[in-house]
Amino acid sequence: MRRADSHPAMAPLRLGISACLLGQAVRYDGGHKRDPFLAETLGRFVEWVPVCPEVELGLGVPREPIRLEGDAAAPRLVAAKSRRDLTRAMTRLARARAAELARLDLVGYVFKKDSPSCGMERVRVHGGGRPRRRGTGLFARALMERLPLLPVEEEGRLGDAALRASFVERVFAHARWKGALAAGMTRARLAAFHAAHERLLLANHPAACRRLGALVANAGKRPLRAVVADYGAGFMEALRTQAPPSTRRRARRRPAPPAPRRSPTGRPAASRPAPRRPRSSP
Repeated sequence: MRRADSHPAMAPLRLGISACLLGQAVRYDGGHKRDPFLAETLGRFVEWVPVCPEVELGLGVPREPIRLEGDAAAPRLVAAKSRRDLTRAMTRLARARAAELARLDLVGYVFKKDSPSCGMERVRVHGGGRPRRRGTGLFARALMERLPLLPVEEEGRLGDAALRASFVERVFAHARWKGALAAGMTRARLAAFHAAHERLLLANHPAACRRLGALVANAGKRPLRAVVADYGAGFMEALRTQAPPSTRRRARRRPAPPAPRRSPTGRPAASRPAPRRPRSSP
């Protein structure tokens, strides 16, 4: 065996993604929304699991547009023209699909922004005047409820460098946590995991880092399973604390000092000796 082959290659991380972002023509208009960063750059390092809940529901391509209506907290999914109510059917499919994805050992998911099925946040909800950007797509909601620790993002937000770095960081951290659980968690291993991630936690959420440290220090006072569950939830929540989207700030330039006045001879006035005052006679 060659030296380069002495260690098996690590399996790529598996992430779910809205299928249209990989270039699959599954949009309501027969098109796609291929994202070069996701398909080409990040795609070299991960294994994508593409999902389009609208096609899986049997709506076809192309299809009638659908939208969220009613209460933003519990909206209905309605076909825009025919007024067909798809809420129950999509909810049933979303929950079943989320359960299937949970068995695939995903470590992250990228949603299509603004989608009534896959939008993570700020999806338009119609009814009673101007649409409000307060909704969440029905499939996205079901997946996030089924896998609350799973790092999720939208492709639009990943255009921001800070949010993109935060998402990749959370994906790798989640993979390490799942690996630690698969190896078998003990109190000593939990303490070692926390020590290895303490600096990362401090950089993201110092208060949460202290809480998790106290949780580990007192792990012997509670059942280990409860401690591990609380730590995992707190760990991923701490890393979810993201820096605000980067904004381009123009550097404030101080005005240059005024140039020294020049005399008619060309010499700076400041360099000329001051005139002597005449002495007063005694």
